[in-house]
Amino acid sequence: MFNNTSLARLLLIGLGVIGLYTAMSEISPAEVTLIPCIFHSVTDIPCPGCGMTRACVALVQGKFSVAWSYHPFSFFIIGLAIAGAFFPVRLKNTWIRHSPVTRNLIVISGVILCLSIWLIKIKNSLGI
Repeated sequence: MFNNTSLARLLLIGLGVIGLYTAMSEISPAEVTLIPCIFHSVTDIPCPGCGMTRACVALVQGKFSVAWSYHPFSFFIIGLAIAGAFFPVRLKNTWIRHSPVTRNLIVISGVILCLSIWLIKIKNSLGI
């Protein structure tokens, strides 16, 4: 039913609609709570993805520094969604062109970077 290209396009359309609505309604990204974080609700600690929705909305509104402060990975997610929506074959060929070792290093680096950002968010939320 859905493939990666369709999902990427759906994500971009949804973000576009939400971004336009919030911009026209003068709703700040801080007020957007589309997806409540169960992890944060239970533990009162932000999860690795906390802030991603607000960051993506801020990006759509053109508030790049605000988006960066919510979650730096939002730039990567939006870029990947654009590439997946409009250039799926090129994206796949670029990924396949790399050796399995390089692909693993890219994924591991991304995970380490995401966890590092998470630890910084935890430190800041606890006031350490």
